[in-house]
Amino acid sequence: MSALEPRTRAEYVADELRRQIVSGELPPGARLRQIEIADRFRVSTTPVREAFTSLAREGLVRQDAHRGVVVFRPSLSDVRENYEIRMALEPLATELAAKQLTSDQLAHLDALLDEMSKPLSDARLAALNRDFHRTIYEAAERPTLLQLIERLRDAFDAYIPMLATTPDPGYFDAVRREHAEIVDALRAPAPKRAHKAMTAHLRHNFEQISKLLDR
Repeated sequence: MSALEPRTRAEYVADELRRQIVSGELPPGARLRQIEIADRFRVSTTPVREAFTSLAREGLVRQDAHRGVVVFRPSLSDVRENYEIRMALEPLATELAAKQLTSDQLAHLDALLDEMSKPLSDARLAALNRDFHRTIYEAAERPTLLQLIERLRDAFDAYIPMLATTPDPGYFDAVRREHAEIVDALRAPAPKRAHKAMTAHLRHNFEQISKLLDR
């Protein structure tokens, strides 16, 4: 680590803490002590502070007046706001993508649908799902829109391990159908139908995550 530049050290610490938060190794409400983390990564406290700032911008940690920096614990209002914004942006990106999706991108989406139909670990399924959505949003060719969406999805990804509750029966089957409907609309191409299908998919996810939070 000593050969790395300070900014690179900060990014390294942020990447590792982000991975631990998303994986659940660092549970919601866990306190992140600056000196302990600096010792763990063998860096000074400066890159740790910078990493905390980066993670706070992503919504993964919060500053607590009494406990310092803590891993974010989402509330229903947090999830609602996240989805309200995403339901404005992601269907728009999907509609734009429908107008210019390439045959290679469609083939990739088909391959992802096929892979996601198989028995998979939660981690693998989450990675494929992220690839599925990013492939669509990248096809919109709106870099700023993609950046905004990715930031919101990064924040939401951290909610998943925090919600250690089994989803409703049939949830994943419904998600697979929704994904297929989105791809069908993209292939048509039917931009407005793609917009509508993505909106319905996101709304269903919000309803599911809301139920888990209520439990």
